[in-house]
Amino acid sequence: MATRRGIRGLMRGTAALRGAPVALLVMALVAACGSTPPTASPSASVATRPSASAPASPKPRTTSSPSASVLPSPSPSVPPIEGATQTPCPGRAVAAHRGSVTTGQSRNWAGYIVGATKGHVTCVEGTWTQPKVRCPASGQTSVAIWVGIDGSSAVGPIPDASATLAQTGTAGGCSNGQAQYSAWYEFLPDLRHMVSYRLPINAGDKIWAQVRWSGKGRFVATLINLTRRVGATQAWTLHLAPLLTAEWIVEEPAASCSGGSCTFVTLARFAPVTLNGSVTVSGSNYRLSVIPFPYLRTSINRAGRSLAVPSSLSSRGFKVTWKSS
Repeated sequence: MATRRGIRGLMRGTAALRGAPVALLVMALVAACGSTPPTASPSASVATRPSASAPASPKPRTTSSPSASVLPSPSPSVPPIEGATQTPCPGRAVAAHRGSVTTGQSRNWAGYIVGATKGHVTCVEGTWTQPKVRCPASGQTSVAIWVGIDGSSAVGPIPDASATLAQTGTAGGCSNGQAQYSAWYEFLPDLRHMVSYRLPINAGDKIWAQVRWSGKGRFVATLINLTRRVGATQAWTLHLAPLLTAEWIVEEPAASCSGGSCTFVTLARFAPVTLNGSVTVSGSNYRLSVIPFPYLRTSINRAGRSLAVPSSLSSRGFKVTWKSS
């Protein structure tokens, strides 16, 4: 599978950065991609002394029976996460008013983009439950879910951040009637394809994903399967990253791209998926639903046909619903 992030038509996006066609990512192999992170418990006993009036034959010291109180069972311990550490995005938590929301359309992105009109985006994270895909008897379909930093072109109040893209997420799809799921990362323009973490992913697994900038162009992408308690981390250096946008996206991957034009893998018929998360901008951390910067809410639409649509924002994030393929 090859994917290509970027909002074309409405947005230049990252489609121009992606290229190589490949096999379906969800086969847990290195798959070509072209987004291009988030988009969520446990009477004491009393002793009696003998009477002082009977010294010749002292009564034996007795102990009253303890009450039959029942102590609560200890809560089962949560097993540690293997392969990665779940560290929330840094920064001072700030209660803010939501910025303006602009509605747009994309050829292959559905979700929300936030533009940092002041400061820089240094961390984005998201959570979701891997949706089940419904498979046709034959052919290939695919859908990718991810969080990322940068990758969007200038649209309305959203600044241009298309020079680079750091992202991580999951994918689901079908090959000849068989459903397959995987986890991946990608760093554009250096890596022009999705690379598999080789983590076990199944429909219904709870996912936590994060992309963090740690200075001097260094990004760290982390994805954890909270259900199976396993995760993976990948670091990469992207020079001249603008650090201006954060994304929580459901994507129809590109099969191939050439000269800025892409063909797309058929969008998998996925169950509705809810994304939530947070973002850190210049030391302040904001929940997804109350970021004081402009949002772009984008649906996948081609040739006048709606393919996937995000809901309005709430404290629980937002839901993306499949409409057609």
